[in-house]
Amino acid sequence: MKDTFKPKILAFLCNWCSYAGADLAGVSRIQYPSTIRVVRVMCSGRVDPVFIINALKEGFDGVLVSGCHIGDCHYQTGNLYTLKRMNTLSKLFDMAGIGKNRVFLRWASAAEAQIFADNVVEITNEIKKLGPFDRSHNELALNALEKTFSSARLRWLIGIDRQITETENVYKEKTDPDYFKKILQSAVEEEFYHALIIEVLGKGPISIRQMAKQTGLPVHTVSCRLNDLELEGLAEIAYVEGTTPKFVNAT
Repeated sequence: MKDTFKPKILAFLCNWCSYAGADLAGVSRIQYPSTIRVVRVMCSGRVDPVFIINALKEGFDGVLVSGCHIGDCHYQTGNLYTLKRMNTLSKLFDMAGIGKNRVFLRWASAAEAQIFADNVVEITNEIKKLGPFDRSHNELALNALEKTFSSARLRWLIGIDRQITETENVYKEKTDPDYFKKILQSAVEEEFYHALIIEVLGKGPISIRQMAKQTGLPVHTVSCRLNDLELEGLAEIAYVEGTTPKFVNAT
């Protein structure tokens, strides 16, 4: 199967570097697999993690984000934000059981046609080893990931990362990067667990143990996160079956 499998890879390419490099590869007749479908963006920093999740939901087997080398961004710092987002996305993909090796971040300048072609060859071979992406098997995780990256809390934290860890405020203070990293990791976990539980709540009255089984989370974790959702008015008890409460999505 994997020998005959031809991956479908969505590539988000920066207009100023990677897209120009891909164009040069074509003009130079450099050979690489016809496995990528290109979306041209003005900057790799424009690529929202939700775009990547939706690509997998729509049938792609992998995603490539490619932009200018660090320090060469046409918009000065756009690719630095890309790097932060992709690091967070990779961690969440591992947590969700999808695996970070479905998504790739590569740099290539306008003059690096061969490097761009080599990246496509490498990524194609990696996806071939993994085989086709099973959307139906990962539906719950993908929906929860989309909710997670759409949350105002997580988008805000990722957005202010560089601002508060690299730039002094009016009091000549900067947030310690390691401390902020812990805060972000905690927020990522909480938002993802909340999103997973909200997804299974939407399928009808369900007990805590059933939620734990469907999400793969420990019963204690489900209970704690469910309590948060009840306090936020997002979950409620539908009825009690014997001594077991069954919960539903309150919205």
